Amino acid sequence: MRQLTFLTLCLIGSFLVFTPACKNSTKEKNENEAAGESGDKFADNIRKTDFQSPEDERKGFKLPPGFEITLFASEPDINKPINMEFDEKGRLWVTNTVEYPKPAAPGKGRDRITILEDTDGDGKADKFTHFVDSLNIPIGITPVKQGAIAYSIPNVYKFIDKDGDGKSDETTKLLGPFEFMDTHGMVNNLIRSYDGWVHACHGYANHSIVAGKDGDSIDMNSGNTFRFREDGSRAEITTHGRINPFGYAFDEWGYLYSLDCHTKPIYQLIHGAQYPAQGGQEPTIGWAPIMMSYEFGSTANSGLVYYTGTQFPDEYKNNFYSGNVVTSRINRNTMRLDGSSPISKREEDFLISDDPWFRPVDLKTGPDGSIYVADFYNRIIGHYEVPKDHPGRDRTSGRIWKITYTGNKNSNKYVPKDWSKATLDELVKALNYPQLNIRMILANYIVDNYPDKAVAPVRQLLESGSADSKSFIQALWILYRLNALPDNLIEKALTHSDPMVQVHGLRVLGELKTITPKHRELAVNALNSKNPQVQRMAVEVLGHFPQFNFVQPLIALYNNTGEGDTHLKYTTLLSIRDHLKNAAIMKQVADQKWDDKQVAVIVKVLPEVPSKEAAYYALNYMQTHALKGKQLEDNLKFISRYATPADLDKLIAVTRKNVTANSDEDYKLYASVREGVLQKGIPVSASLKKWGTDIAGGILQNPQDSSYRLVQASKIAADLKLTELEPSLAKILTNKSLDSKSRITAAETLFSLSPQKNEGVITTVFNDASDSEDLRAMLSMTLGQLNSSRIFSMFESTLKNAPRKVKVNIATVLANTPEGIDYLLRALKEGNLPTDVLEELPVKDRLTSNMKSTQRQELNKLTAGKLGTENRKEIIAARLGSFDPSSVTVEQGQEVFTKNCNMCHTIGNNPGGQIGPKLSGIGTWGPNALAEKILDPNSNISDAFRTYNITLNNGKTLSGLFRRNEGAVEVFADFSGQEFSVPKADIKEKVASKYTLMPDNFRNTIAKKDFDALLKFLLSQKEK
Repeated sequence: MRQLTFLTLCLIGSFLVFTPACKNSTKEKNENEAAGESGDKFADNIRKTDFQSPEDERKGFKLPPGFEITLFASEPDINKPINMEFDEKGRLWVTNTVEYPKPAAPGKGRDRITILEDTDGDGKADKFTHFVDSLNIPIGITPVKQGAIAYSIPNVYKFIDKDGDGKSDETTKLLGPFEFMDTHGMVNNLIRSYDGWVHACHGYANHSIVAGKDGDSIDMNSGNTFRFREDGSRAEITTHGRINPFGYAFDEWGYLYSLDCHTKPIYQLIHGAQYPAQGGQEPTIGWAPIMMSYEFGSTANSGLVYYTGTQFPDEYKNNFYSGNVVTSRINRNTMRLDGSSPISKREEDFLISDDPWFRPVDLKTGPDGSIYVADFYNRIIGHYEVPKDHPGRDRTSGRIWKITYTGNKNSNKYVPKDWSKATLDELVKALNYPQLNIRMILANYIVDNYPDKAVAPVRQLLESGSADSKSFIQALWILYRLNALPDNLIEKALTHSDPMVQVHGLRVLGELKTITPKHRELAVNALNSKNPQVQRMAVEVLGHFPQFNFVQPLIALYNNTGEGDTHLKYTTLLSIRDHLKNAAIMKQVADQKWDDKQVAVIVKVLPEVPSKEAAYYALNYMQTHALKGKQLEDNLKFISRYATPADLDKLIAVTRKNVTANSDEDYKLYASVREGVLQKGIPVSASLKKWGTDIAGGILQNPQDSSYRLVQASKIAADLKLTELEPSLAKILTNKSLDSKSRITAAETLFSLSPQKNEGVITTVFNDASDSEDLRAMLSMTLGQLNSSRIFSMFESTLKNAPRKVKVNIATVLANTPEGIDYLLRALKEGNLPTDVLEELPVKDRLTSNMKSTQRQELNKLTAGKLGTENRKEIIAARLGSFDPSSVTVEQGQEVFTKNCNMCHTIGNNPGGQIGPKLSGIGTWGPNALAEKILDPNSNISDAFRTYNITLNNGKTLSGLFRRNEGAVEVFADFSGQEFSVPKADIKEKVASKYTLMPDNFRNTIAKKDFDALLKFLLSQKEK
């Protein structure tokens, strides 16, 4: 029997889909935020202004006094730049595209890596070498010996110029394939680190599983950061989460900063940390800390520089500069420290453009100390807001700008130094170069080109005592990378007078496979350093080499660290967690006696330690200590997933003993235990079933209970197959005083328990014309799963007088099979079904898929060419043409939003669903874009928000947005924003839907006045 695969949640939910990467967003500015965001012409997804020449665009830039901006390169010499990086010769390597955002067919790419040179020192590139010209949306790039490592769909490659003619003649795949379902993040911002690895960002929406030559795979879903060996031998995840990271920068302590779209703009990354992520579940220890409490007026941040050059005035040094492709600005931020933790402050924007086509997608500090800006110059930047094949997308124009501080004097000529012509001694002496990225380039060049000869002079530099901190740090890393770093020089770094050198010494320790007892002792001693950066790095190092005797000092450090030093406290929790993941250490911890403050820290991390020993320890703690809120729920889920059956019964007993029966908390705690059991993939125990039965039975005995509780009780009854509760469920269903959600959930439970037995009561309610339209519409979907001629005949007779929502859902059911289509055609022939119902996408799609040729002929005859004539653009234009904001209020619009949208979206400070993107600041989109998203939501769908139709082994169908895997279950979200788990063993088929969760029928279900009010409310949501 063929089942429906597109259920009611696609018809009654609300899902405004906006890309997280290119959305204007607004949260109220805090006191640090600069005033005066870009004006209305910067809010258009399709800019209304005209194309400008590079010179005209330059005239519209505004910079602080003393700074000037000049054109370094532009079309036709380059196309649209994405990422760029300098090499040891001072040349700028640029990935540039004509294909974006639609990938070319395999082997058909026309995109390039271009090498730009300023040979005469006049500040403008005059030599352009197309190193590779057959790529497919290349993004991340970093120069290496004889060539470059770069990403091009679908792999990371090494391109080598073996004969020195400036053209790549050898290509080696290093990593891949990476998923490229979404092309506006992918693998970007490659950067060679102190450690010699190439670090990279993994972009939005894609799910990639890749491995180095060692076969050890990494699994990345949407935002992540990772690193890989230059030869492709190994890859490792460095951080988990965030949405679309697109920008990297190191500071002199060795911290890596990353720019993100949609969470907070800039993060100082903590190795192994977990950051907020789409579909992610917050760990018990919390998300990794932020350094920035504000946003930049959009969620389209691209390219990051931490400025360490000498050219800029002091107030502009050690600043963060980042591109904002929606507001067409370069944002500037400074940073102070609370202990080891960075706290950013927003400064006045560094660059403001008058041309909304200005799209700063990448920034780099040049060898001359200027900041170079890659400008993806385009009328359209949005990836989902505008169709990818929109003719307004510029495919060939791109600029690279150079921002220089001249002190209001004319800039001098500067010919970049070609370090490839320097001797080894000159290179070693230059390791104290004041600008960090040049020091990194020099270190890379020495390692690449003098792997044997460099050891002696670099070692001599460290042993002589003449090295300043800058050169000491680079020399230390060079010897490490050349496998020539002796233990005594590591000790020298760890005992150095400069805490920054100590930190790098500890970082080197963390990269080693084993460490000596002396190094271990120095790392433990560093926990007591007066410098919090040293403490923090010592904490990280000890996490790499766990020992039981490290646990106590780590706990002490955590308890003694002030709440303001969020990064040190979080890093310490990670280190303790990593210690407890060692089974032997976990056993020793369990056998040790701890005081209450120490145990509280241990218990805080236990849900992140997947072992039965950790679960047993947590269970014992719960028997004598009271946990509350999220920590209690997380521990229940964790213990029930990893505990033995006997311990699970003990857990249930102790939990029930300490909670009021049938309270909201009782349900939440039960649900946590049930989720853990689902994740473990074991049957429900007798004690757990008894608990669930008591809760469901108790709630259902009181039909006047809250809607939330009635719904949860019905779900428990369905999950545990509590057929004895069918009479109570039937009373809920037939009680007209209750809300539709409570009643439909009861109906669905009745149907799942005994479809044939309960068909009668469900049919009776469905046939009651005086009952709720929404309820009857949803019941039609439930009954439709019977797929019987009896039900089809009833539906046909109902169509004539049914409300529209009921008509649409009945038509959706009937269109799902050729047998049902016969009933549909008869209703159409008899005038009982309006033709426009067939225009609804769920109906149209099923008719197209399921009609026989004879049925198609009959349909064409009955509709007389009317089918398919609905023009959504005309409908949108008509709504906008008659839009009358003066006739409605913002308050009325908020009511419409609450009714139709709030279940999936949050806006402002008002609580709402977390399934769709946050809509704060969405008013800057303007009425046209908003009307299109409301009235034609499936015209341009983000793959990240595509739903799945799930068919279970028992024939039941579900629909939802995939969130994550959790042990033996997959977690989805329904239209109401509620997550639900499906055992993997129960899934027969999972197919991506063509539609979003947002209903496609708002053009028919939201009246004009309500539409005007909703639009007025959304337009009022702007940055304040």
